[in-house]
Amino acid sequence: MSFAFLIEMGWKSALISGAALLLVSAMKGRSPADRGAVLKLGVVMLLALPAMTLLLPALQVETKIAGSVVASPAAAATIDLPLTADASAAAAPAPPYVDPAAADPISEMVGAGDWNDPGSLFLLLYLGGLFMVGGRLVAGLWTLRRWTREARPVESPEWQAALRRAAGGRNIRLLVSDEACSPMSWGWLRPVILLDRDTIDEPDDADAILAHETAHVLRRDWPALILSRLAVALFWFNPLVWRLDREVAQQAEEAADSHAIDRVEPARYAQTLLDWARQSGGVLVPANAIAAGEPGLVRRVKKILEGRMTPRSGSLWTVLAMIGCVAIAAPVAALQLVPEAPEAPAAPEAPAAPEAPLPPNPPAHVYAAAVTVPPAVPSAPPAVPAAPAVPHAVHAGLVAPVAPVAPIPPLAPVAPMAPRWAGPVVAVHVRPLVDGEAIERSVEAAVEHAQAQAEAASEAAERAGEAAERQGAIAERSARIAMAAGARGMMRGADQMERSAANMRSQAAQFRDRAWRERTIAKEAARGHHVTHEDLIEAASDMDDGAREMIEGAREMRREAQRMERGDG
Repeated sequence: MSFAFLIEMGWKSALISGAALLLVSAMKGRSPADRGAVLKLGVVMLLALPAMTLLLPALQVETKIAGSVVASPAAAATIDLPLTADASAAAAPAPPYVDPAAADPISEMVGAGDWNDPGSLFLLLYLGGLFMVGGRLVAGLWTLRRWTREARPVESPEWQAALRRAAGGRNIRLLVSDEACSPMSWGWLRPVILLDRDTIDEPDDADAILAHETAHVLRRDWPALILSRLAVALFWFNPLVWRLDREVAQQAEEAADSHAIDRVEPARYAQTLLDWARQSGGVLVPANAIAAGEPGLVRRVKKILEGRMTPRSGSLWTVLAMIGCVAIAAPVAALQLVPEAPEAPAAPEAPAAPEAPLPPNPPAHVYAAAVTVPPAVPSAPPAVPAAPAVPHAVHAGLVAPVAPVAPIPPLAPVAPMAPRWAGPVVAVHVRPLVDGEAIERSVEAAVEHAQAQAEAASEAAERAGEAAERQGAIAERSARIAMAAGARGMMRGADQMERSAANMRSQAAQFRDRAWRERTIAKEAARGHHVTHEDLIEAASDMDDGAREMIEGAREMRREAQRMERGDG
């Protein structure tokens, strides 16, 4: 995974998630189930984005700021000299070839990568955010499994009857947990509805609560929630992906509300939502809960009371919106930005043609007397040497050696040829074949051509450097935006923890009120439960301890968020 690939995933994920959010905003008149279907498809497109980018045919688009800067090779100057020298002159040998990579060891060191490369630092930053967000998801799943393992089945006949009415024959486990803070559902193959200790004592709310939670199970909202959280972990640096995750959860809750109000009186259901939202203070585990949080609760209750819920789902417009989501995501995934080709340098002016040579001057005649000198008579040839004596036989009894051949006598000297011209000798002044001025003009034109090409190469290198600087600035801004988004998310989490702590302290103060305790004890006694003042006071102390721990955790989250905003890591 390279830094350029991370940048590419960043702007592509922003386009896909932004397109899904825009499509949903245009579907305000449709049901929450229809809007949720488009959002879930957008989440699937985000998770498939890396694979589509690598597998789909590239759709290249030239731009000034591309994902990677490709350095242009140095321009080579070629000098062509006219052949004006003598044809017998040999061509000059070409200079030896030198490999640029071998001649520049520094470029090899830079290509190998080092810790001064900002791309490596941003890659480490991305991995740190991935482990942090993904670790929170894994911790939440482990917490859900632990709560379910330690929970016990609900034996109340009122709750079991309400479950049979809401489940519609689906096998759903109904458990009560001592650690759960509100009713919630999770699981796919073996779905579970977890109730907290306070909820199990309110059988009057059983129909409203179970109608909502079974709607999540029947609609398969929990697998969609996990896929959305995985997309957040992969693209944690993108604020639009966080917004998409919140909208997926919000539309799932509204769709469950639409399903529940068909079975429960709307005013009673809205009151149940408000009661459990005040008690739970939000859910920090990856599960579908009836009290999912305060930001969207007001909108949900307002829609329920005003009768603006649209339970009907499925239409041609919804299908067109889903097709549009895929039609946007696929080309965006295949899109590949490439740098614009540098402009070709202007062609140099052709050198001026050399002037024609002047006609030669008439030759000057120089008359000289032709003197014929007879050649000297050669001396007599040397005498013919005598034949050598025949050697003795070699190795007696063998074949005798062949007699030597007599030497060839020397040829007689040939008389010199008479001169072919006996008249006067004429001296002619011949103009040189090589024009020095023409060669000088050709060399100057070639030098000017080489200088023009060198200037064009220098301009191309400057443009590439400017593009690299712009790319680095964009990467730095993207990192600052991602860190700011993470800091804002941590700040919101700290605010939520502080609100929950305030609610716990308020309830603890209520538990210390003697009049309230007497009313609560009387109410529980009417239900057959034995509750004492000491039990309520002890519960108030436990709630104070929990509130202090939550406030300390909120302070720690704020400190971490402030460090991220300052860029301390």
